[in-house]
Amino acid sequence: MDHKEMLEFHCPRFDELPTIPLYKDQVISYVEDVLKPLNLNPEEKLLTPTMLNNYVKQKVVSPPVGRRYTEKHLAYLIVVCLFKQVYSLTEVCEMIKIQMNLYPTKEAYDFFCVELEKALQFVFINRESIEPNSAKNITFETEVLRSAVMSIAHKLFIQKYLLDKKEAIPSKKSK
Repeated sequence: MDHKEMLEFHCPRFDELPTIPLYKDQVISYVEDVLKPLNLNPEEKLLTPTMLNNYVKQKVVSPPVGRRYTEKHLAYLIVVCLFKQVYSLTEVCEMIKIQMNLYPTKEAYDFFCVELEKALQFVFINRESIEPNSAKNITFETEVLRSAVMSIAHKLFIQKYLLDKKEAIPSKKSK
């Protein structure tokens, strides 16, 4: 398994995103191109015109300005396209909203980029720093199982956090 492209993946920082507003087809082409090293199934698009329209309708991303999308739209779409591979769109929106309430878009997005690159390095190179492998016979397959199990734990951690956050906010009905 050649994972060189993933290890060399550079998520464009906010200041590296195109500053000229793009039309829908340009946005799709840009996002697909940026995320190409992380898309293991090239036949399956990470972003299509229908998906983009739905994201705007569902208010995942703000509507384009004069049918054009800005670097802020691109940042949101890159994050959404990657997170939606693991989380529901509702969960993705909640996570983005939490970050946007705490940090300016540029800072939140750049933090995402750095952490994504570090996570790829960590998962593909620094496996032993996770936790020593408990298998009697350590193989590549035992590492794959460890990653699969860790992904369950990480997903549950995020979902529990989102659930706790939602429960901490008093509902409007109880007022």
